[in-house]
Amino acid sequence: MRHRTGHLLLPGIAALLLVTACGGGGGSSPVTPPPPAANIAPIANAGANQVVTSGTVVTLNGTASVDNDGTIAAYAWTQTFGPPVTLTNASTAQPSFTAPQVSTSTSLTFSLVVTDNRGATSSAATAGVAVNPPPLATVTTTGVIRFARVPFRDGPFRLDYANTVLQPARGVLVRAIDATTQMVLATDTTTSTGSYSMVVPGNTTLTIQVVARMQRASTSGPQWDVRVQDGLATTAMPYSYTTAAFSSAVAPVQQIDIPTGIGPNGTAIGVRASGPFAILDTLYTAISAVVAVAPTLNFPALIVDWGSQTVGTQFSTSGSQNIKLRSDLTEDTEEFDQHVVAHEFGHYIEHNFSRSDSLGGKHSLGDRLDMRVAFGEGFGYVFAAIVLNDPVVLDSFVSNGAQVAGRFIVENNPPASGQSANQLGCWCSEASVWAILWDVYDSNADANDNIALGFAPIWEVLTNGQRTTPAVTSIFSFLTALKAARPAEAAAIDLLANAQNIDTPAIDAFASNETHAPFSNVLPIFTSITPGVPVVVRTSDDAGHYNKLGNRRLLRFVPTTPGNVTVSLSSSNPAANVDPDFEVLRNGATVALGTDPPAAVQTATFNATVGSTYIIDVYDCANGCSDVEGTPGDYDLTVTIS
Repeated sequence: MRHRTGHLLLPGIAALLLVTACGGGGGSSPVTPPPPAANIAPIANAGANQVVTSGTVVTLNGTASVDNDGTIAAYAWTQTFGPPVTLTNASTAQPSFTAPQVSTSTSLTFSLVVTDNRGATSSAATAGVAVNPPPLATVTTTGVIRFARVPFRDGPFRLDYANTVLQPARGVLVRAIDATTQMVLATDTTTSTGSYSMVVPGNTTLTIQVVARMQRASTSGPQWDVRVQDGLATTAMPYSYTTAAFSSAVAPVQQIDIPTGIGPNGTAIGVRASGPFAILDTLYTAISAVVAVAPTLNFPALIVDWGSQTVGTQFSTSGSQNIKLRSDLTEDTEEFDQHVVAHEFGHYIEHNFSRSDSLGGKHSLGDRLDMRVAFGEGFGYVFAAIVLNDPVVLDSFVSNGAQVAGRFIVENNPPASGQSANQLGCWCSEASVWAILWDVYDSNADANDNIALGFAPIWEVLTNGQRTTPAVTSIFSFLTALKAARPAEAAAIDLLANAQNIDTPAIDAFASNETHAPFSNVLPIFTSITPGVPVVVRTSDDAGHYNKLGNRRLLRFVPTTPGNVTVSLSSSNPAANVDPDFEVLRNGATVALGTDPPAAVQTATFNATVGSTYIIDVYDCANGCSDVEGTPGDYDLTVTIS
C-alpha cells in the first residue's frame, strides 16, 4: 500500500497555516490600518455688500460658503455694527431682516461663521449693508419775483427814490438751494410776469436765489445770455439776491420783492439789490422788440459791468462783448436810466447785426461830430426810444449834491435855419440822425413827417444795405439804402432829410451831392484819389477834438488794376513831433494802417482788388487821435497813392 506524506488534519479543528520568515527564525504579527485624515475647516462667504432703502426686506447670502472635505452643517449670523435689527432664520444660509428707518445714510455690518459636518468652524466673514433714507415727498415751490424800480419825477426831473415801483423780474434765472448744504436743488427761468415754479424735496429748508442773468438756449428760436456783474471777468459771478431760509413743507409759496437798498434821499441804506435786475429788465424789453422783427436771432453773450466809472460799449478781439454802466450814487448811476441802458445795447445791436464804423469817444448834445459817430450815437438813442416806446430821454446824475436829470426828446427836429451853427440840423449831428429815424418809425405825423414805417423796415436796412455799404456808415448810407428798399416812400424820406440840411433826392452813400456843412473846409465829404496824383485835404479842430467834424478826412479809391498799392501821408503841421496817421478800409474792415511808429511821413502797402472801393481815413494826431499829440489846429494833409 502506497502512503502520501502530508499534514494531519484533525477533525473539528481549523488548520493553522504557518508562515516561515525567510532568512531567520520564525514569528508572526498582524497588519496595522492607516490613521484617519485631519479635518479641514470650512470657509465662510457672507455675500456681496448691498445698498438698500429704509423699510426694505434685506436677504443676506451665505450660500457661497464651502467645505473642501465635507459639508456645511451649520450657519451662524450675527450683527456687528449699526442700529440693531432682528435677523429671521439667523442659522440658515440666507437670513433676512427689515432695513431700519434712518434719516441719513447708515451702515450695518453682519458676520457669518459656518461649521462643517465634523464640527470644525470657519473664520468670520462680513457683509455690509448701507441703508439710505426713503426719498422725501416732493413739493412745488412757486411765486412771483419783483424788483423795485425808481421812477422819474418832474420839477425838476430827477429819480424819485421815495416812490419806488415794483415790476416783474422777467426772464431771470432762479435757483432753489438747500439751506444746509448749499446744494442747488432746482432751477427755473421767470416768465414775462415774473413767476417761477420748481419741484423741490418736501420738508426741506430752502432759500430762493434770484440771479442777475437772462439766458435762453433754443434750437429753433432766439438765444441770448446776458448777465450783470461787477467787472468784466468771464469768471465773475453775476449779482444775485437770496431770500431768508424757509421750509418747503410749511411755506412753498414765496413772493419775492427785491429792494433798491436806497433811502428816500438817494443814499444807500443796504445792499443795492434791485439795480442789476432793473438793468436786465430794460434789456429784456429791448431784446423782445428786436425778436419781434427777427424771431430766430441769436444774440452773442453779453456781460454788463455795473460798477464801472464810465459808460460805454466795447468789443474785444477775443470776442467778448461788454456794456459798462456807472453805479456811483454820489455822482452818476445808470441802473434806472432806461434810455441810457437801451442806448448802449443799441451799439451792441449795431455792431453785431448791422455795421458800425463809429470812432466812439465822448459826445454831447450840439456837438458837430464825425458823421460816423453822429450816426452811431443818433441810432443808439432812437433805438432806445423805439424799444421803450418812449421818445423822452432822461439821464439822471448828481450835480452839486442834488439829484437832477438831463432831458431831450428824439421827436423834436433840430431847425434847418435861424439858430447858431451847433443848434442846426446836420448830417454831422446825432440829434438830426435820431430825429429822422424816429420820424421814419413813428406814426405821429408832425412837421415834415409824412411817413410811418415802424421798426421792421429800419431793421431791414440795418442788416442789409447799411451793413454792406462800400462807404462808411452814416446817415447818407442809411437813407440811400432806405430809399432803395422803399421807393414808394422816397419823397417822404427826402422831406425828412431836407429838413435836417441834408441834400436829397440825389443822395448817395458817398454824399456826392452834399452842399451843407457848418464849416467850408469839410467838403467834399469823400475826396476821390487816383494813383500818382497827390491830394490835399484839411484837418481841423473847429468842432473839437478826436471824433468831431473835420478832425479826419475821407478819400475814396477804386483800383482799375490789381496789385500792391502804397499810401503815403504827410502833414503841414510844423511841430517836430508831427504824427500824421491813416487807415485804409474796405467795407468797414481795416486792410492797412499807417500809424506806427510815429513819423513825419507815414506809408503802408496793401494788395488791391480791381473794382473794390477803398476808403482812406487820414488825420493828424494833433486833431484826430484819442490822446492829443501836439497842438490842435488846421493843417493840410497830403496824400499820394502809387
